[in-house]
Amino acid sequence: MWWELWRPTGRADPVAGAVAGFALAVPLLAAVWAGRPAVGASTALPVVLVALPLPAAAGRGERVRILLARTAWLTGAGIYVWLIGPRTWPLVAGVTVAAAAGALAPRVGVIAPLAVLMVGITGSGASPAVPGVEQLAGGLWASSLLLPRWGRPCPDMPAPPSVPAPRPVPAPPRWRHAARLALLVGIVSSLLTLGGRLGGEMHWLVTSILLTTQPTPEATRAKGVKRVLGNTVGGIATALILIPRPDPTAVAVTVGLAGAAAYGGRPANYLYWTLAAPLLLLLLSDYDRQVPWYAAAVRAGLNILGGALALTAARWLWPTHPWRKAPPAEGGPPRA
Repeated sequence: MWWELWRPTGRADPVAGAVAGFALAVPLLAAVWAGRPAVGASTALPVVLVALPLPAAAGRGERVRILLARTAWLTGAGIYVWLIGPRTWPLVAGVTVAAAAGALAPRVGVIAPLAVLMVGITGSGASPAVPGVEQLAGGLWASSLLLPRWGRPCPDMPAPPSVPAPRPVPAPPRWRHAARLALLVGIVSSLLTLGGRLGGEMHWLVTSILLTTQPTPEATRAKGVKRVLGNTVGGIATALILIPRPDPTAVAVTVGLAGAAAYGGRPANYLYWTLAAPLLLLLLSDYDRQVPWYAAAVRAGLNILGGALALTAARWLWPTHPWRKAPPAEGGPPRA
């Protein structure tokens, strides 16, 4: 069982990882040299979501449509956050609605609620005259660099017999999954808002629920185990890196390296992504301020709690059982 978790089920793509790391580091370093680190963070944040791998079977036209859909959602998130200002309850509503919409829209998937949540928490670094311009710029920057690379599917290594082939989600389970995810996200984010905690570290709990919840209990458990294991190990590494309090330039370089490792290893095994993602996301979301080392430990604990809530909801809240008669699908919705 332990070996199956770590075993590669595909081929790593170090070139795609290097491109993603470059796409992340450049706006951060440019903003540091310009004395506006917050602008760099709000421009690089869309890269994290737009740069997620595209379905291997998608043609060039479909890849363009997916990238444009992701960029459009991020730009819309920037505009929406600008419209609601510092009010938290409209943010809760936006994340909840986006969670349901993403579950029903394969081209954006979980990127939809993550865009609203992450932009809403981090805000805009420049207070631009044109709302959403930073998200648009970051999305187009990532798309222009990554479209050629993600357009070259890597042949997968043979998957272990115990790993089922991806299958399409029939319409009724998809609707149940959308309703379950929206209800769970809405309840948790509302409780955090009532306690005045959504804007702090506790928003990582909502992120964990979004990234772990899948249409079936089996898929949720499989993803949750890897997220808990990877984020715990990655959280320890992140805490060690944060102890000496690195300056913004060092943080930008670290984000680039972490991004290269995360995106390069993700095609081989989702667990490899979860090892590097804590460092990438924690440093980027708090790029313009010093992050205490224990923030990594807090996030690891919230990830475990979020995984437990996701599994509980998938098992007991309108459970969807595995479907066996559907033919194997090529590609699939983007997953973070």
